[in-house]
Amino acid sequence: MAKQLTAFIRTLQEAEPYDQDEPGEALFHTMVNQDEIPGLSVGHVELKGPIHKTPASHGDWHQAYFVYHGSGVIHLADRTQAIEAPTMISIPKNTHHAVEVPAGGELRYIYINQWR
Repeated sequence: MAKQLTAFIRTLQEAEPYDQDEPGEALFHTMVNQDEIPGLSVGHVELKGPIHKTPASHGDWHQAYFVYHGSGVIHLADRTQAIEAPTMISIPKNTHHAVEVPAGGELRYIYINQWR
């Protein structure tokens, strides 16, 4: 029997914060858990420079970032590019990526993870 999904409204203030070991000031919140919408999770990230987020790649999910505030640099596969809000970034699974924000800068984005 399929799980009954529940409609909800969740503000950033109500979202569950979580920690990630990062070399700088970073705030993380889970906005949608994978069990709330099957195959999907959504979170919010706020970075204050200077920070160079730990490089990562994910083998289990595709990821997208919607940068809605600030500017910085994205390192995506073999490419490095300056980004400024509003910007959408697509990160297929197993793609090496990292975000960098200079001193005095700030970057806020929503990430969407999709399992397939």
